[in-house]
Amino acid sequence: MKIGLIVEGDSDKEFFEKYFKPKLKRDILVSSPGKKGTCKILNRDKIHRDIKMLFAKGCQEVYILIDLDTQCDDGRKFNCIVELKEWYIEKISLKKHNNVYISVVSKEIEAWMLSAWQKSDNKSKQDFEKFFKAKKSLSELELLKKFIGSKKDIKAKNNEFLYYFLKKLELIENYN
Repeated sequence: MKIGLIVEGDSDKEFFEKYFKPKLKRDILVSSPGKKGTCKILNRDKIHRDIKMLFAKGCQEVYILIDLDTQCDDGRKFNCIVELKEWYIEKISLKKHNNVYISVVSKEIEAWMLSAWQKSDNKSKQDFEKFFKAKKSLSELELLKKFIGSKKDIKAKNNEFLYYFLKKLELIENYN
């Protein structure tokens, strides 16, 4: 079964294409709304266009991954995954879509990469930078390159949201 993923930005897209795609037995297509370097995960029209495109390309299910620290356009911050999901579903008007699921990453996708070494629930990009002892702030793409260069595998048991996502996609047996 082909699965579609809609992720927030370029680095998230590269993470799935360069790290996950080669390791999965399932076919995935990854989309990031907006032009290179922009995040349009909150743009209803762009999300609906990407959903239609992924279904047109043969995806049976589409997963939209949003970070717990997604910057809401009304300035609100969420600490509760359920509240963020409900707010996002209403904002993007997803109630009428079958086979479209929202997955929340806590706090950021970089936490999934950090799970290769340690427990990473509620970790952020800054925690990942600290792990690599970066002397300056690194971009998400630079962090991704460091992770892929490490040749380490993520460990689902080190991040409950990663574990949930892999289990939902029936991929958990591939990750310890």
